[in-house]
Amino acid sequence: MAVVVVGLIATIAAAVLTGGGGSGEAAYLEFVQKAKIPDSKAVAVPGSKTAKMQLVDGVIEATGTNVAGYELFRVVSIAKIDAGARIGGELLCSTHAQRTGTLIAQSSGGLRMTYPRSSEDGISGLKPETVVARFASHSHLLAVLEGVTEDMPEFFTTIQGVKVGWPKYEEGTERILYHLPHGKAKTTVELPFYTIWKTKKAAAAQIACTLETNLGKATVETEGSLANISPPINEEAEEEKQEEREEAEEASGESEEESE
Repeated sequence: MAVVVVGLIATIAAAVLTGGGGSGEAAYLEFVQKAKIPDSKAVAVPGSKTAKMQLVDGVIEATGTNVAGYELFRVVSIAKIDAGARIGGELLCSTHAQRTGTLIAQSSGGLRMTYPRSSEDGISGLKPETVVARFASHSHLLAVLEGVTEDMPEFFTTIQGVKVGWPKYEEGTERILYHLPHGKAKTTVELPFYTIWKTKKAAAAQIACTLETNLGKATVETEGSLANISPPINEEAEEEKQEEREEAEEASGESEEESE
């Protein structure tokens, strides 16, 4: 996990230094629209008498639009499975962009912005609070999005032994395949996931998860949208906020030095 954190910091630093814009910096963007996504209907987990699964605490939010008319938007949801459920098997979760012309955003490294990432070692660990997207704004080619997981649980999973992979790419749909450990869940299973997209239309997405074990299948689904496309990015206001962030960080650093 330390390697991941160091890599993330290095990525952000590289973005700020080599963003490709006029002054070589990355733009900091905020989400200006936000709406809750309704919880899905709770359905029975195969082989369990009382345990159910459900999609909960979903959110859809968008940045302002850039000069090309695109906005970035994030879709988040949590696959929740009750304690006592027989979970050995696979859980396939998908986020489908419902409006034509919606594209999956790419990170500064060119990867699709779907989280958690594919991993052979499991997904335990803290989630990154900041991501860098390829998105033109403020005369720069990269955008820093902060607080992308502030409304999510602290970890990508509440149980040990979960591994994830990315199935074959399908245009307009991002999928995560969870490999769940065998046996009964000793605690409530929570698996938060999110995707970041870009579009010229009002953001809209459908989310679904299917649990498949040797005892059968169960599917939960929901959808959410924003009513309108976001207004243009207020570059002046966001630059002022970034200056305030930097001043606060400098003041914090000076305070720490004085205390030492």
